[in-house]
Amino acid sequence: MKRVRLSNKEIKELVGSLGKAGELIKDADAVEVMEIEGGRVIYIADLRPVLLKIQAANFGEVFLPTLYLIHKTPLGQKALSTYPLVLVDAGAVKHILNGADVMRPGVRSIEGEFERGSPVLIADEKRRVIAVGVALHPRGEVEAMDRGKVIHNAHYLGDKIWKLSLELAEK
Repeated sequence: MKRVRLSNKEIKELVGSLGKAGELIKDADAVEVMEIEGGRVIYIADLRPVLLKIQAANFGEVFLPTLYLIHKTPLGQKALSTYPLVLVDAGAVKHILNGADVMRPGVRSIEGEFERGSPVLIADEKRRVIAVGVALHPRGEVEAMDRGKVIHNAHYLGDKIWKLSLELAEK
């Protein structure tokens, strides 16, 4: 896995191109890019893995906050207020933590607006973020649905990205 440090000019351009995700790295002194398997990329700001870039089917590139950012850094609160939150019932949690996508029957409530292809935080009923995903439908359609997949699970607690993030932060 190759890590490349970005120049200040590259950081500024990246922040400008990321929209609200750029807010999570705009004040960083150093930003590194690390390619991992499956065409995914982790952005490391001040030695902390904070963003994940994935190639989502039918959506192209999507930038998501890492669970490391949400759980282990002061910026976690900023991410919680920046991204929409989908609360799932207890029965869905174990499936999501095994990599399953979020199905409509498991959704208990939705906070914030999102469109198809938008990053979404997935939390249990106690509001603990357990995964980060990409919305497969806009919020209005999700609320109108009775069944079906509603969020692609891109990163969850205990997955390879979580474990890699912990390793990177320890170094």
